Amino acid sequence: MSTVTSQNKTAPVVRQYEIGGVRYIVKATVKDGAKETAVKKIRRLLQNDLSKAAT
Repeated sequence: MSTVTSQNKTAPVVRQYEIGGVRYIVKATVKDGAKETAVKKIRRLLQNDLSKAAT
């Protein structure tokens, strides 16, 4: 008889966005202890990209 262990892992959510001619592929996973939300992280990543493009 085999033993099956249950894991509460879900498949990541993958979405594609195009903003200002740049394609962003976002893979969302849940991490215990995360300190920022997905919205805040995307906003931060976009702001970093825009500031790099401005220099």
